[in-house]
Amino acid sequence: MTKMIGKVEYANDATEALELLKAYSAELGLPWGVIGQRQRDASVRIAWVEDKNNGLAAAKKTLEDDLIEQRRATRVAERTAAIADQGGALVKAVGAKTTAGELIAQCKHHYEQANPPDFTFGPDMSEEDYAAFRVEWREAGELAETRNYDQFTEFRALKIQDKGSLGKGQVGDSLDTRRWQGNVFLTILGAEFNAHINIRKKS
Repeated sequence: MTKMIGKVEYANDATEALELLKAYSAELGLPWGVIGQRQRDASVRIAWVEDKNNGLAAAKKTLEDDLIEQRRATRVAERTAAIADQGGALVKAVGAKTTAGELIAQCKHHYEQANPPDFTFGPDMSEEDYAAFRVEWREAGELAETRNYDQFTEFRALKIQDKGSLGKGQVGDSLDTRRWQGNVFLTILGAEFNAHINIRKKS
């Protein structure tokens, strides 16, 4: 629980501040890891260190300002250049036309453009297709590690979940709903991306 001092809301400590600001960054559609480390540290400090000019509202404002900054053409060009060698080589090694290669390329694009870290990927898969993809995704991660593509890490593909039963059936603020879903993760230079894959369950 956050605390109120006067009319200013603060996180209780740096850990809570980090959790709250990472969630708010995702809500804005800004991958937390795309923000520079110094800016991230400053935002966390603003959120919990008591000062008349600080607090959660002020910390969130720094993220809103950073969203604009991270989507400037110069920042996009810097990130594109930073991962060009490993990203291109990894996609080629995995196979540009494979499902894993296509997802790596899409995550790469999201990183470069500072696009939302959570997104829906591809057409619906059958349970069998998703099981095969989980193997393919694990092998892509092993390939990245073997070839020392250390900018691309933490390849994970979770088991199918019933989002409706977990209370996560609503898609954002829309009227769309989801039921069975696979969640696939990839971290690029500290920015974690979560691709949602809708699953066709057998009736």
